[in-house]
Amino acid sequence: MTTTQLINSFSRRRFGAFVLVAGLGLAACGSDDASPSSDDPISIADPWSRQPADGQTATAVYGVVTNAGEEDVTAIAVSTSVTDTAELHQVIMNDEGQMSMSEKEGGFTIEGGASFTFEPGGPHIMMFDIDPATYPEMVDVTLSFDNGSTFDFAAEVRAIGYEDTAEMDGEMDSGMDDDG
Repeated sequence: MTTTQLINSFSRRRFGAFVLVAGLGLAACGSDDASPSSDDPISIADPWSRQPADGQTATAVYGVVTNAGEEDVTAIAVSTSVTDTAELHQVIMNDEGQMSMSEKEGGFTIEGGASFTFEPGGPHIMMFDIDPATYPEMVDVTLSFDNGSTFDFAAEVRAIGYEDTAEMDGEMDSGMDDDG
């Protein structure tokens, strides 16, 4: 190997090592994890939204919200990137055993040091007036709290039937009226 070939080979390896180290450094800086920063005690695990069926103009967002702080906070409002009409919803069972959904007046309290689950068949983030044809792969969501703070996260969109929710989705849709 000539001196020029040796220098070129060394330079290529050195440049490759630089690119690898720089790439690893950048990957460590960015994260899709919705965990709390040192200033924000709120985090969410497994946020997701159900892909709406053709013709369906409402769907929901789910996930487990954790409050790592000492003080209780109450989620009082929600906004999303896919609609101007989003609400915090509860599911209520009436005396006849029928489920219905409605907006949760006063929101949901997340106790300090505890978690709160938005789930199919239970509390959830409801979105109305959506277009299934243009529904994205990720939904940006902002929860607003009674203390004036907000928490932003992205919910992955999953197909109908994911984790055996198809039956629950049918029950929720059949109990829904135009008033929510």
